Amino acid sequence: MKGNDKIAFTAEAIALMRDYLGHDKFSNYFVGSQILKNFKMLRFFIPNSYIDNMFRKRIKLSNEIDNLIKSYKPEQIVELACGYSTRGLLMTQKNHNLSYIETDFSLVIKRKKKILRDIENKEKIKLSKNHHLVEIDAINSDLYKNLRTLLDNKKRTLVIAETLNSYLTPEEFDFSIKNIINLLRRMKQGAYLSHETKKMLSGFIGRMLLFYRNRIAKTKGYSHFSDEADIKKSIIKKGFKSVQVRNSRITNNLLYLARIN
Repeated sequence: MKGNDKIAFTAEAIALMRDYLGHDKFSNYFVGSQILKNFKMLRFFIPNSYIDNMFRKRIKLSNEIDNLIKSYKPEQIVELACGYSTRGLLMTQKNHNLSYIETDFSLVIKRKKKILRDIENKEKIKLSKNHHLVEIDAINSDLYKNLRTLLDNKKRTLVIAETLNSYLTPEEFDFSIKNIINLLRRMKQGAYLSHETKKMLSGFIGRMLLFYRNRIAKTKGYSHFSDEADIKKSIIKKGFKSVQVRNSRITNNLLYLARIN
């Protein structure tokens, strides 16, 4: 991965999915003209039923992650590779006491800050003072060192990585986990929430979309676990105390919540 800002393409594509399905009233602000052109071209070659199913699976994954967040009841959240997700905005609008730190590459964060200011002005809302956006490469930088001025060590802390891990090589993934553990061990209570994607794209159309992703968008997918048992064994071996795994047959994902203490 190594600082690949081209992953911003994926971030905008997911914003398009949320807007297409009416997930929230803010996602459309993050959808640019180029991604709309790409989407219109896509619809010439792919049936609407396949697109709808693919989009619904992807947004269902985000919703399932939201449910696990609620179950943990964090007081502060660090989201890695936040992209153009509206989760931080939506959650801090509902709970101004929640501290939410979003991190991503500079290209994404700079654009997101600008769009959030536009949303604030056009939607007549006030952004929470506890909603922070930080430019950071989570797999090449010390997370705690870069975020410590924004963190309260006494708060129940959750680190989230949605989609990020599927772009990481095994070496990058191991570094990421060590980085997260280093941060969470400094908190009074902490946990890590992520998922392992088994297979979200099927058939010939799925292979075509993966080819587009690999060759045109220039991103590549990786798997890190074989099954539920492997997740539990590997994550605990890396330093977590306990792991809760949820098998989502709808989205073909294994979601896991790993507690450090």
